[in-house]
Amino acid sequence: MTERERAEHLYKKVDTFILTCIGSDGYPMTKAVVPGKYRESLNELYFSTNTSSKFANEVSKNQKASVYFYSKDLAWEGCYLKGDMEIVTDMNIKEKYWLEEFKDAYTQQSFTDPDFCMLRFVPNSGRFYEDYTIADFEI
Repeated sequence: MTERERAEHLYKKVDTFILTCIGSDGYPMTKAVVPGKYRESLNELYFSTNTSSKFANEVSKNQKASVYFYSKDLAWEGCYLKGDMEIVTDMNIKEKYWLEEFKDAYTQQSFTDPDFCMLRFVPNSGRFYEDYTIADFEI
């Protein structure tokens, strides 16, 4: 199995993701998020947040970003992805990734709430870690 295939396998099984963007002050801004409802491939990853969040505001100004996810099972595995992140405006995508448990967090209790924000991350490269071994790969 290639490093990319191993990274994609890990992506589909872990539950916590660390997103980082570049803040307007030039420093990294990091937040932990849950993955999107569907995890199809490493070609594009989706995450939700609030439109009113500082993170979404910074992404709207600078699309350079990274995503990190990992598992602490017996064999430590982790993956760092570097690429571009954008705010999704397509209502079909927002509806696709809406989860019922989001209702309590939004006044309109729907994907149509203006504060419901989807982020689309498109990586261009990655680094996979497993058992003290590091391997870079392109996407």
